[in-house]
Amino acid sequence: MNAQIINIGDEILIGQIVNTNAAWMARQLNRIGIHVSEVKVIADSKEAILQSIRAVENSTLQIVLITGGLGPTKDDRTKHALAAHFGLELAYHAPSFENIETVFAQFGRKADDRYKLQAYMPVGAEVLINKMGTASGMWFKHKGIVFVAMPGVPREMNYLMEHEVLPRLRTQFETPTILHHTILTTGKGETDLSEMLEAFETSLPQHIQLAYLPKPMGGLVRLRLSARGQNEQALQRALNTEVAKLSQILGNLIYGEGEMTLSQAVGELLQKKGGKVGTAESCTGGNIAHQLTSTAGSSAYFKGGVIAYSNALKIKLLHVSKTTIAQHGAVSEPTVTEMATGLLQSLEVDYVIAVSGIAGPSGGHPGKPVGTIWLAIGDKNRLYTKKLQLSKDRTRNIQLTTTIALDILRKFLLGDL
Repeated sequence: MNAQIINIGDEILIGQIVNTNAAWMARQLNRIGIHVSEVKVIADSKEAILQSIRAVENSTLQIVLITGGLGPTKDDRTKHALAAHFGLELAYHAPSFENIETVFAQFGRKADDRYKLQAYMPVGAEVLINKMGTASGMWFKHKGIVFVAMPGVPREMNYLMEHEVLPRLRTQFETPTILHHTILTTGKGETDLSEMLEAFETSLPQHIQLAYLPKPMGGLVRLRLSARGQNEQALQRALNTEVAKLSQILGNLIYGEGEMTLSQAVGELLQKKGGKVGTAESCTGGNIAHQLTSTAGSSAYFKGGVIAYSNALKIKLLHVSKTTIAQHGAVSEPTVTEMATGLLQSLEVDYVIAVSGIAGPSGGHPGKPVGTIWLAIGDKNRLYTKKLQLSKDRTRNIQLTTTIALDILRKFLLGDL
């Protein structure tokens, strides 16, 4: 069962907004066994809309979902283009105007006769009342293909998809069951993981596939196992079996499943330990603390942090020795070690992350090039130190350092370091 998504909007084409509609729609369709074979973004013009529809009629698609161009202004041309293509006249649709009146009333306004123009709908189309806005959706069936037009406003499109479109698609089409299970990893790149999982992939049943979804800037790789078939219970059992095998192979490279973040995984471990963590950051500028506190309830395990960007603050707030900085420099193992021990004392935390480095793009020298970063992570009994040699990309260096630091703390809490 193949579907196409057509998103209409010059604002998308010129980069004024990000096309989040397509990603959300594709996820919903995939969950009910409908494969999205193509996503198109086209201009707000009658010609572009008609050209896209004509192309579909000579394809193997069964479903076309269209968003955008249904507003009350002259640049909203979707309804008129569809009506012209299917040879349908527009006529006043009372339920659509009643809905417009209801929406206006929610804001203490009255919809006068000027707004009746938006309630004119193609005769012969199934009208989908949009309770989140004033533009009704439309459902057409032509030459065996279902065409659905919806507003481009995300919350309005979401409402129509959930309450009208998806239920109708489930009724009209017999679709397979598709199940996904996402494993979250860090510590190895896509190529290394692929090598580790070569035998595993080869032995996968034909109806189960493995996809690699890397996030290079963050040093993370998602592994998605997808199973397709008719019997949901049998598929789930088979999927669980393969997930267990994959977990056995990768071990502590896995930090979570589904939508969990690395900082959430660390937070859960800290709560199990009953410990508090603090951060002493220089080149990451508080990004590690930001990630830790991005999760609701993080006050249960995050106590605070110090952004000691200058040497003076490293000395004053973290009690780093002037001699240490003079002899070894701010970017060194002795300095981050003293930053860590100083924070353990001043914040009275159980665990600490300390980082100092040259994020770039300038500031490096032959002995310590850009991308040189030192980490110290641990507790009052033991500190694990690590030197990173990253790139000249400042943003990437900060993000990778954050990921690596959190992952080291995760493994430290697990007793794997």
